[in-house]
Amino acid sequence: MFASLEDFGLGPEGGVDLVWSTKTIHDAETLKMVLQKYDSLILGRTWAVVDKESSGMIDDQQILEVSRHMVKQIQARLGQGFKLVEIPGENTLELSIALSNVETLQPILAVTNQLLPAYRGTSSVSRIITTDAAANAASVTVELLVSDATTSEPLIAAIDKRFGKNDIVMTIASRDNVKAATSLWTDRLWTTLSYWNWIKDHNPVPRR
Repeated sequence: MFASLEDFGLGPEGGVDLVWSTKTIHDAETLKMVLQKYDSLILGRTWAVVDKESSGMIDDQQILEVSRHMVKQIQARLGQGFKLVEIPGENTLELSIALSNVETLQPILAVTNQLLPAYRGTSSVSRIITTDAAANAASVTVELLVSDATTSEPLIAAIDKRFGKNDIVMTIASRDNVKAATSLWTDRLWTTLSYWNWIKDHNPVPRR
């Protein structure tokens, strides 16, 4: 499991900003081989890490709908071989998502994985309301972690700071904004997955 942003590599041109993968996935062929083991997707926990003011203007159902829409878009890209399920089976991939409008020094899903390392249950939302982190009002950051739903083994992860053109309240509150943001984000994610051979170079994230 990744522990810091320095564990990620820079994404390819036209793709998401940062990408991580387990060591067994090191090129397009090994990614394809791993994905072929699975036939279904399940949405796990969604984390919303936001400033106090923004948190009061969005509700958990809105946040959950964003995550569900993201998973449906991923399923559509992967093809009909992957079905969406509510109860994971032996061949299910679990997708955990974090949405944030604050600057963080560590990946949110790395920190939350330490808090709840073996989460099992229906899709739900957990909020972390920050008072001391700097809010990035004009930007929404999305983190995605894809794991084996049975073993909780992390497989691939992505971080993208370009989720939509609006702040987190405007993005989540409008279905049209959700669709637009999700569509563009899925395009970047798919570009990353489609050209996975770039991971062999694994351009590291510059140290701060």
